[in-house]
Amino acid sequence: MDFELEMNWIGDLKDDCTAEWNGLTLRAEKMDKRNWWWCVYDEKNDTIDDSNEHYPNQYKNGKVARAEAERVAKEYLAKAIKVPRVRVD
Repeated sequence: MDFELEMNWIGDLKDDCTAEWNGLTLRAEKMDKRNWWWCVYDEKNDTIDDSNEHYPNQYKNGKVARAEAERVAKEYLAKAIKVPRVRVD
């Protein structure tokens, strides 16, 4: 996994866009005039996390929604590849 790999968002950044990053799919979509939704999916298209299910925050614009999706994706992969500590005597 390459954490330095840039997340390139495609689609309409002012309405509905996606990014593919290290096997994950990130989405951000304008739901109404003042609300954005975001989601991060794994390689099986299962939801890892999204703004509707787990967060009381309202994401007021696409930039903020995309940034949160990116943060969640990075955090998820960092935890997924964490190697347990080995005890050395």
